[in-house]
Amino acid sequence: MSFFQKVSILLTVCAIMVASNIYTLIPIYSLLADSLFIAESHVVLAGGLFTFFYACGLLSFGPVSDYTGPRKILVLGLLASALATLAVGFSSGSVSLWVARSVQGITLATFASVAFAYSYDLFNFRQRTILVVLINTGFLIAGIFGQVASAFLADVLSWNSVFYFFSAVYFILFAAAFFLLKESSPPSVESTPLWRVFFQLLKDSRLLKCYMITFSLLFAIIAFYDAIGRFFNGPESDLLMIRLVGLIGASLSLFTGKLMERWGELRTLMFGLAIGSSSAFMLLFFHSTGALIFFSIFFVSSISLVIPTVITLIGYYGSSQRAKALSLYSFILLTGASLAPPAAAMLSFSGIMGLLSSLFLLNIGLCILIQKKAFQSAKAG
Repeated sequence: MSFFQKVSILLTVCAIMVASNIYTLIPIYSLLADSLFIAESHVVLAGGLFTFFYACGLLSFGPVSDYTGPRKILVLGLLASALATLAVGFSSGSVSLWVARSVQGITLATFASVAFAYSYDLFNFRQRTILVVLINTGFLIAGIFGQVASAFLADVLSWNSVFYFFSAVYFILFAAAFFLLKESSPPSVESTPLWRVFFQLLKDSRLLKCYMITFSLLFAIIAFYDAIGRFFNGPESDLLMIRLVGLIGASLSLFTGKLMERWGELRTLMFGLAIGSSSAFMLLFFHSTGALIFFSIFFVSSISLVIPTVITLIGYYGSSQRAKALSLYSFILLTGASLAPPAAAMLSFSGIMGLLSSLFLLNIGLCILIQKKAFQSAKAG
């Protein structure tokens, strides 16, 4: 097995396991609240704190890796994640849960943007493209795996075992990364202040619209599954099936490249958004287990198409500042995710589905505006 193949397997598994902790609280809100004798809203807040600090970490560790090299951040980040995740399992009340989940969010943020930087440093264009797709597919699988693993372990053992399990996994991945990953030369560091680079990126109207779309993506997937978990009244086995079938939709991300080659990025993006909007809209009227299974496949498929396409567009529009443009993408993506649990807690199931359908329609409108600007620029040129 070549070095590239070994790294691809390791980073894909890391992507699944790291991103899974965005979703681990969704199936165990009430169980955790009852076990710690705290309000369920406090557990929801813990989820929001995790995603907020995770987003802040994503914005920070990419630039930090410019100084240290990505390998150090990846390896030490996994060790810190193991310790922080273990601390979550020992939480005894609201405050300790909030602090532990916040620290866990920061430590797990050492992976995503730094893994992309590592891919760019060590591999050629073709290998890098394959690895980025695999990592993104891992992130999508995590949305299902995190919920299923959490629900299973909490049901068979206890809520603490969820975090003991992931802590043990991070220790194993730390050891694998320590021995497998090669050092790469730190890239040259620019003298331009980071905040000024981010401000310049946001002044680009095309990037700004892409970031507006980005904000809704993880918000949508987390709110979708959170709403189903809260309002589904059927047996646990059916709820597990609803979550598992999403893996079928997640696999569609592997074919995004072919669709972009055939249709172009913006058409692929609008197609994915149209599927998501239609799926959420149909769930306003059909609430049976079969309908939830059927439309959840299409909803996850839409996210699977949209995320890699948005990354491609941001990378293209970001040009020479591509790495920082993608760091800003990661921050905005997770900032949206941090608002999903409280939104799902405040709205009814129909309210969430109506909101998601409307958000995706709005995003299609943003795509049309980007397309119009591109057409005008081409005409002027």
